[in-house]
Amino acid sequence: MIEEIKKIPLATFLSQLGYEPAYRRGNGLWYRSPLRQENTPSFKVQLDKNTWYDFGIAKGGTIIDLAAELYHSEDIRYLMDCIVKCCPVPSAQTVASSYAPRHYAPSFENIKIVPLGNPALLAYLKERGIPAHIAKANCKEAHYTLNGRPYFAVAFPNISSGVELRNRYFKGCISPKNISIPNNPDYCNTVSIECAVFEGFLDYLSALTISAIPDTDSIVLNSVANVNKAMSHLSRYEVINCYLDNDDAGHRVLSVLSEAFGERVIDRSTEYSQFSDFNDYLIRHNYKNGLRL
Repeated sequence: MIEEIKKIPLATFLSQLGYEPAYRRGNGLWYRSPLRQENTPSFKVQLDKNTWYDFGIAKGGTIIDLAAELYHSEDIRYLMDCIVKCCPVPSAQTVASSYAPRHYAPSFENIKIVPLGNPALLAYLKERGIPAHIAKANCKEAHYTLNGRPYFAVAFPNISSGVELRNRYFKGCISPKNISIPNNPDYCNTVSIECAVFEGFLDYLSALTISAIPDTDSIVLNSVANVNKAMSHLSRYEVINCYLDNDDAGHRVLSVLSEAFGERVIDRSTEYSQFSDFNDYLIRHNYKNGLRL
């Protein structure tokens, strides 16, 4: 099984995570590193060998090695599970054809970002416990074509001008992939001593809905693989409140942050320990109490 997973094209894996190459040179695809913040692409995927190398940190290897860096784990079974969730194990024919010359362009086309107002999207967010006034104040609406067909979704911007996309049937990202720092464009001048950390933006909107994070900054990872990108931003805070998912991935992120920042990190997931994540808590809490949004 592990050998089959190593055959999954790295370009496909990265694309599923929201990373697209900046350019192609020969058999090499060059990316802005998914492991750290950078402006000049220095992360190379060698197509003929299906390997990667990050020149900024002098590390490289197979898809397993990349997953180990992204998910901060040496547990092979856990890493294999993370990879397979993104990409099905290909057949030998699929692997062979993946090395043929091709044009690596983003799949999303005709992208248009407008204020959030589509009734279907607002209804979807209402089902997730998010009232319209919270959604409209923090999200946009994306219209785009994918494989020639038109779609629309809730759009949540990140700090690299990419957007996370959600609707009732789809979860994805218009690259570049990065963390989000909501409502704080001048982040370096922040005076807050506390920060709340969330895995996804629906958890962040859920916290806003029940006023769980008054007067604090927030960071939304948009993927547990983005935790490295949040480190420099989190280092300035005296208190880091972690509203992470109650699963292995959430626990691993908490461990990484605790190792880096020690007692400054507070695990807030204990406040909703019977639920999978903060949004699940909100939905069930509203249902139990008959709340109307």
